[in-house]
Amino acid sequence: MDREGSIVLGRSRDCDVALPDATVSAVHARLIRRGGRLVIEDLGSANGTFVAGRRISKATIRAGDPVHLGSAELAWTDERLRRFADVGTSIGVPIPGRRFICGACGRRGIMPPGFRAGELRCGACDAKLVVGRPPMAWLPVVAATAATLGIGFGLIAWAAGPSFENGPFHEAAERLLRSTEDTRGAQSSHEASIRVHTSTRVASAIDSTNPITRNSAVRVVAHESGAFRVEQVAHLWTHVRGHWRYVNDPQGGEYFAAASETIANDFAGDCDDFAIVVAAMVSAVGGRARIVMMDGPDGGHAYAEACIPDPPEEVARRLAQYYRQTGDRRLGQQRVDLVHFRSSVDCPVWLNLDWNAGVPGGSYMPEAWAVAIYPNRETETVAPARLNDGDPAEERRLVASPPGN
Repeated sequence: MDREGSIVLGRSRDCDVALPDATVSAVHARLIRRGGRLVIEDLGSANGTFVAGRRISKATIRAGDPVHLGSAELAWTDERLRRFADVGTSIGVPIPGRRFICGACGRRGIMPPGFRAGELRCGACDAKLVVGRPPMAWLPVVAATAATLGIGFGLIAWAAGPSFENGPFHEAAERLLRSTEDTRGAQSSHEASIRVHTSTRVASAIDSTNPITRNSAVRVVAHESGAFRVEQVAHLWTHVRGHWRYVNDPQGGEYFAAASETIANDFAGDCDDFAIVVAAMVSAVGGRARIVMMDGPDGGHAYAEACIPDPPEEVARRLAQYYRQTGDRRLGQQRVDLVHFRSSVDCPVWLNLDWNAGVPGGSYMPEAWAVAIYPNRETETVAPARLNDGDPAEERRLVASPPGN
């Protein structure tokens, strides 16, 4: 008879299976075994539960399926998890002919002449792989995926013959390869996860050339006409922040609204919608912008940064002057004392445009990690902002505004 029951997964040590990762909620998800099936259920986590790259609230899975809690991959090698899921042996993904894919680094390889089954080492990363030809009756079992090495697929099985070339086994292997290629070159596990789960949707939502987005941005900065400059960014941020109404995403999934959609909804949405619309409007009037995804004390968060191609001291002076002279009927008279920003090789000031910041260049929240997403879908791990008794952290530069503001 099939065993039934459930176990709880999360960051807390009180969970049945603990995952010590900052993106995992204290009590994140529940794994249920019922009638021979495994079901994963999200328990209202901050950063979501994903199965094969798709965010879910509840889904039926098989032992070995790629499951992420936040950016942490569920390791089917965990003994408690293996016993519960009844995973008796390691299983892998077969691919056509005599080829194999390394589960640790994703590189393809060819088995040596005369090799039938046993252990191999990947020539690219030196990972140990177990490769074998299963009896035909057991192919469906071997086709399942189990995380044993690297990013989740340590054992790589194989199958010979042209009949597999366009079958489900081949498709599974190709999905594995594409997923691995998507994360290759990532500077952190968080960036790798965001590339797979988030970056494409966020970048697509920054629709700066959409007529609604472009026309709205132009109208806002029309009286600040001329070359792109920080005063235009300040005016855009204040306009959006002054009109903003916070509305949660639908239950059971992260929804990234296109900037044009948010504008059509009279500037309503959550933190990532605010970040996307600000980034899109900055881009629509000739600026460069990016979205930063981070994890902080209150969980996942997103905000925009705009590149200001001027020295930091000049940016601070002009922002302070702008807000001395400009008020907003919704936000009142704002004040700039310190300008908070990141720097990069090609941009002296990536100005903080978080909706919580109070003004452009307002303070960052403490961050465990941070990853930037660009409109062209590129990603970058950036130094997290960490506050220490109010002193500027090494990861970010603070520039005092001029006296008298």
